[in-house]
Amino acid sequence: MWKLIIILVLVIYLLNKISIVLFRAFGRPPAPPPPFSRPQDGNIHANPNGRPGSKRGDIKGGEYVDYEEVK
Repeated sequence: MWKLIIILVLVIYLLNKISIVLFRAFGRPPAPPPPFSRPQDGNIHANPNGRPGSKRGDIKGGEYVDYEEVK
């Protein structure tokens, strides 16, 4: 019984390692990192909404949801 368990664990381990090597060899190449541009003269641009390209007026009010506090 122990031999069967050890053999199954070894087979699963080897299949995992072989699949990693095959995916690296035949998979698509990793995407290059986006270019980093440093601001001129130490100036920075901070977006208060946290989303690039969004304007402050884009966010509309939502629906009020009543809730009960559970203790």
